[in-house]
Amino acid sequence: MAEAMALVADLPATYAHVLTGASGRERHPDLAWSVTAYVCHVGDNLRIWAERLAGIAAGAPPEVGAYDEGALAEARGYQTIPLPSALWSLTRSVADWGVSVEQSRPSGIVLVHPERGGQSLHDVVISNAHDGFHHGWDIQRSLHPLGEHATD
Repeated sequence: MAEAMALVADLPATYAHVLTGASGRERHPDLAWSVTAYVCHVGDNLRIWAERLAGIAAGAPPEVGAYDEGALAEARGYQTIPLPSALWSLTRSVADWGVSVEQSRPSGIVLVHPERGGQSLHDVVISNAHDGFHHGWDIQRSLHPLGEHATD
């Protein structure tokens, strides 16, 4: 769990480093989203999980709702968000997520997700870290598809 938390904590710096010189519009031909959209998605996902954890730690029922990431991307207009804004938002989400995880530790919470079933804090942290790592790979592939530089 400590490694997963460290991976999430490092996401803003890791993504910023990988995205140095990028426009944010780069997209891998096999992927639907641009690199900025992936940054937005990771930030939104962490914010949603932080909100869930904080609520349950404060006494809310353990049942949480699912969300449609594609509908959220459209509603937030990922395609119109500048890369620096997305990176700023990711930084804020990571900070809030870290606070929520720490606040949830003493409670031994298990939340109930409609698609994933019961999830302990450990399960949530590992899943969130995996999401951030996996989408970091999507970002790298978008910047350099097939070993070449992506185009806008």
